[in-house]
Amino acid sequence: MDSPQEDTSPTTIIDIIGITSGSEFFDEVIGHIEDIVLCDEFHQMQEDFLEQHWHRFEATEENKLEYMDIFEEYSNKFENYIMQELQKRMENFDIGKFVEELSSYDTHGDPYGFGESEIFELLHSFSDFQTFKDLMLDYRSKKEGQVPHLDFDILITPLR
Repeated sequence: MDSPQEDTSPTTIIDIIGITSGSEFFDEVIGHIEDIVLCDEFHQMQEDFLEQHWHRFEATEENKLEYMDIFEEYSNKFENYIMQELQKRMENFDIGKFVEELSSYDTHGDPYGFGESEIFELLHSFSDFQTFKDLMLDYRSKKEGQVPHLDFDILITPLR
């Protein structure tokens, strides 16, 4: 009688979902948000929005009134998109619970560095004007060629 053979092939598991010091629900939501922002549709929406508005922002202390309208448009558009996607992906999605955990998230006592992540910064950009303005100014710097390109510092060699 043949016994089933055990699979001894090496398995590599890559976990791109961020770990937080939040609840299991919070971590699940963050994982889905990471999936959402990595999709082509979200990336294109963000690129289109930044492209449409970057030229209006200036690196000055004084903020123009039009900045607030653009910020509100950005917040509404991207919050709504992410909420709709979360509701499709999670039966138990509760925006109130998520917002409560996110707003009370202790970034200083965070052993996993979630408070320094791009996802945390993105979520913060929906409610914090200065974070949003920094995003717009970073994009402007990139468009005007003021950000060094990393591709000049990378050496790619073929595997041997």
